[in-house]
Amino acid sequence: MPEPMPPATRQPPLSPSELDRLRPHVVNLSGGKFSSSGVFQTTKKDVDAVFATHLPAFVAEHGGVVPVVFCAHGGLVGEQSGLRIAATQVEWWKSNGVYPIHFVWETGLAGAIAGAVGDWAQGRRGWLDEAKDRVLELAARFGQGQAIWGQMKRAAEAASAGDGGARYVAEALGAYCTAHPDTISVHAVGHSAGSIFHPFFIPAALKAGVPAFDTLSLLAPAVRTDVFEKQLVPLCGQEVKSLALFTMTEKLERADTCLGAYGKSLLYLVRASFEPEEFSPILGLEECLRADPVLSRLFGLSGTSGGIADIIWSKATGGPLTNRSTSTSHGGFDTDIPTMDSVARRVTGSSRIQSFPITRSRGDELWPVPGPATPRRAGTHHALCVGINAYPGGDALYGCVADAEAWAAQLTAAGFAVRTLLDAEATRQNILLGLLDVVASSVAGDVLVFQYAGHGTYVDDLDGDEAESGNEEKQYDEALCPIDFREGNLIIDDDLGEIFDQLPDGVSLTAFFDSCHSGDGQRRLQLLPVDVEDLSTASAPHGRRARYVIPDKETSEKYRAKRGAPARAGKRALAREVLFSACKPTEVAYETGGHGDFTVAASLLVVPSANRLTNGEFLAKIREAFSSQPRQYPDFNGPRAAKSRVFLAPLVAAAAEPTDRPPGTASGTIPAAIKSLLDPAASPGGGTDALAASAGTAGSAGVAASHEADAADRARAAAAFLRAAADFIDG
Repeated sequence: MPEPMPPATRQPPLSPSELDRLRPHVVNLSGGKFSSSGVFQTTKKDVDAVFATHLPAFVAEHGGVVPVVFCAHGGLVGEQSGLRIAATQVEWWKSNGVYPIHFVWETGLAGAIAGAVGDWAQGRRGWLDEAKDRVLELAARFGQGQAIWGQMKRAAEAASAGDGGARYVAEALGAYCTAHPDTISVHAVGHSAGSIFHPFFIPAALKAGVPAFDTLSLLAPAVRTDVFEKQLVPLCGQEVKSLALFTMTEKLERADTCLGAYGKSLLYLVRASFEPEEFSPILGLEECLRADPVLSRLFGLSGTSGGIADIIWSKATGGPLTNRSTSTSHGGFDTDIPTMDSVARRVTGSSRIQSFPITRSRGDELWPVPGPATPRRAGTHHALCVGINAYPGGDALYGCVADAEAWAAQLTAAGFAVRTLLDAEATRQNILLGLLDVVASSVAGDVLVFQYAGHGTYVDDLDGDEAESGNEEKQYDEALCPIDFREGNLIIDDDLGEIFDQLPDGVSLTAFFDSCHSGDGQRRLQLLPVDVEDLSTASAPHGRRARYVIPDKETSEKYRAKRGAPARAGKRALAREVLFSACKPTEVAYETGGHGDFTVAASLLVVPSANRLTNGEFLAKIREAFSSQPRQYPDFNGPRAAKSRVFLAPLVAAAAEPTDRPPGTASGTIPAAIKSLLDPAASPGGGTDALAASAGTAGSAGVAASHEADAADRARAAAAFLRAAADFIDG
């Protein structure tokens, strides 16, 4: 694993006297409510004092119509950073005759996001930039990215609704405007996620009696275009008299970085990872603005006529003084002197202003810089084994954890470094990030294995990638069921495909799925032709249980809510991984007496087959074990040429047929113990000694052929598998 990122560089906290000076100008929010903890608290009395005492005094001192500006900073900063931003700007606004009110919303999400994907920012191998960026996007999406960003968005909306702190401010502002007409003008500025705050605050303030917002300035806005169009576009030119958007050109956005390693601006990471719908249009991205007819007309980008709103592309150093910006980073707009001076000129209506003070960039605070990557030795073998029994409710299984332990034992004996995720550990997040870790840290010559034993199911295809020409029937995605799947946290074939697509050239990945709907290379799903509601009762007398769950309405609705309506690129053009599945798509995968039928047959063949047989020969041996029963037929999915590759061998050796197999290994018989375990009636009474002998022989042969593992490790691995086999027989 890479070294952890160093802690972020922080400015010293504000002193008590500095905090006291901020009180008339800061509304501190946490989760949308007035903050009652931390170094700075806000109460209703504090807001009342602003409109009853501090603002009237400022108006009386300056005379005429005084601009009042409401600022919302980016949502990724914590309380201290938000207060520091306010402290930098308050005195400057006041020096220009403007009364500022800063919303400091204590999201503190920069550290959380950096923590969630920090490991992935290390640059684990020599990727091309786009490949590296995609791994970071997937890490953020499969990790806490959506949850963190969603929490922030909910806080922004909640602040202006119900008993939210911003709603109380809006109502106090409305009452002031009604009681003191023509004494103030109202303005709003939002940077980054602050653009998500204002689409709810501005309508709330207008509803509370504020006649209009004279200006709205959005800096590198991270709000979705559909939210902006719904909440604010209808107000532009009327209740919002003047709108200006300051952002970077596409070229500069793609030249920016965040997290110390992501090769584009934060807005691209938001678009790809944080929104439920992958690649959602974001207001601050040039390509999204130009592709949207409504916004193209609003900002005059269509080329036919000018818009009613202004857009200032950084770097803009000429033209009107209100249209200047030189920021070259997403986080730099609210410290960029030309940008802030342009905003001040718009707010004051005057070209003669006090220029924004030079401040230190906060880039290092927001995104800690990762340490150097640790080089990886090529040719290593890594495996991730997943087994889930302890599903809640009536979904429990009994043989999946034993399966994962059996696979882990055999893979260890074959020289793999194995990580297991069992029961409560096997959440959607942990499985996907664990698999991404294995894939993203690999280098050419590595051999990878992903094994899963648990329930399988299917869900509605939300992005249309399963549709085929001329097929109008409803389409579905295949899905694996993590321990938390009833919360909508399913792993669909598209998720796995996105990770498998990150395989570096020259890396071999083999998957073993002991579940129903375990997938195929084309991402098609054929529904079971059996009465699925009768599966468990029909099989119960035989001591068997189907690894299949019916996708009920509640689970499907939760899944749909978390996924949104994703727009993906469609079917994969080329799949390089290979998959051995427990059954065909139209069949059911069974477990019997404490182990999956497929695992019993396949796992014991790993060591004697690795680096000797081809994938096709390995499949034939598994199917031979099932020849005495018609319940399920293990299947192989992957590139057609992959069947001739050497099983669990590095790809560099895959082009040549194996010619140096030890005598008797090219073909052979399935041990009688395996057949008897799959179908006890075929060989009653005797499997323990044969299974033990098979495990021991296979283990020693495989280790002697290709690895020099420590003897104690081999003994422990063999013992673990024998215990699992004994549990199976005793069950």
